[in-house]
Amino acid sequence: MRWSAAVVLCLAVAMPAAPQRSSAAKSQAKKRPAAAPKPVAAAAVPAPAKFPLETLRIEGNRKFASEKIIMASGLKIGQPVAKEDFDAARERLLATGGFMSVGYKFEPGKSGTGFDAVLEVAETTPLFRYRFEELPAADADLRAALAKREPLFAEEIPAAREVIARYEKALAEFLEGKTPVEGRLRNELAGEPVVLFRPPGDRPRIAEIRFLGNSVIDTATLANTFSAVAIGATFTDPNVRLLLDSSIRRLYDAKGRLRMAFTKIEGEPSKRPGVNGVALAVTIDEGPEYTLGAVRFNGVARTQQAEVEKLANFQSKQMADFDQIDAGLLRITKRYKATGYLKVATKVDRAMHDTEKTVDLTVTITPGAQYVFGKLTVVGLDLLSEPAVHKLWGERAGKPFDPEFPDAFLKNIRDERMFDNLGETTAITKINEDTRTADVTVTFKGAPPEKDRQRF
Repeated sequence: MRWSAAVVLCLAVAMPAAPQRSSAAKSQAKKRPAAAPKPVAAAAVPAPAKFPLETLRIEGNRKFASEKIIMASGLKIGQPVAKEDFDAARERLLATGGFMSVGYKFEPGKSGTGFDAVLEVAETTPLFRYRFEELPAADADLRAALAKREPLFAEEIPAAREVIARYEKALAEFLEGKTPVEGRLRNELAGEPVVLFRPPGDRPRIAEIRFLGNSVIDTATLANTFSAVAIGATFTDPNVRLLLDSSIRRLYDAKGRLRMAFTKIEGEPSKRPGVNGVALAVTIDEGPEYTLGAVRFNGVARTQQAEVEKLANFQSKQMADFDQIDAGLLRITKRYKATGYLKVATKVDRAMHDTEKTVDLTVTITPGAQYVFGKLTVVGLDLLSEPAVHKLWGERAGKPFDPEFPDAFLKNIRDERMFDNLGETTAITKINEDTRTADVTVTFKGAPPEKDRQRF
């Protein structure tokens, strides 16, 4: 990463002229004997000039808000600054663990009396969600204590040892030293890895699973589904409930059993010979079946409402099958992405009506920024074949980018047998976040010889 400092502001100062001496004074000066020179003290080196920080901009951030980065840097608008202040800000940001690199540049502002500055950052990736287990305090209180100590991070943190160590120390201090805290990145939990903070020490692990109270879904299906994520996992109540919610609850959501509950979770040492672990028993209350009620879509333009509803194909007044609902959301997402909204997100909120046994849905669609086709680069073809590929690609620059188009384009070239003896083909897309364009490079390996080339 390029980083530099601009030249300090130059100020012109007019020096007063020395006063003229009379001719009498000049003659007297000639008659006086020359005085011994007095020792001259070394001139003090002036401190580097500082000027007010007028503007401060952040470049390169994706996860962290600019305001939080500025706060963590220690720089403030109006503060007198020089190069050493930017050096110190850079070191403070690197010490957070949230950045792989930090650079800066500053130059005289428009007013001519201060600096305009930019901090250039490359954020640490990946970041992980974190949670607590077996700590004697409410989750909200623990998170609030960490937010005061670590204002840069929110719900996700780097898994770097120095960051986790700071969190361990902050949590232990909040608990007044009565409970030691250990943080580790755990892959055994359902879903994505998380950083788990809890008291140190080994926990018993799940070795057997048994379900009670079920009838809508057979025991074998429940056991096989849960075993895939739970066997060998640590046995704690929060962990077991997390695993149950991410696996078993999904099966009941597909059956309209939206009030299903795990009423009892019990574990005891396994009695099977040679098995060292916990025998887990889970009692389920399957609850009643719910039907789908009203569905509302937010964030959709009026002209797109009918298309989105058709893609969703949600069946009101029928069993609320969330497998079908998820499939409808996937169709909507795919359609948005095909029109350039690569970061589209959907969220479903449920409104349960227990008396009627119905559930209303509010689906919020957040399209995000739209991306367009940028430059096409063709690699591996000769001067006669390359123009033909560009012609087939067409004038796409500036049009909504479809991420599936490049591979489909190459498949079409193969299916149409444009080239005999065509070797491997690949399409690589480079997303430019600043311009929201997608440049595509298609590579033809082993370009066909002249005699095997199709004519266009």
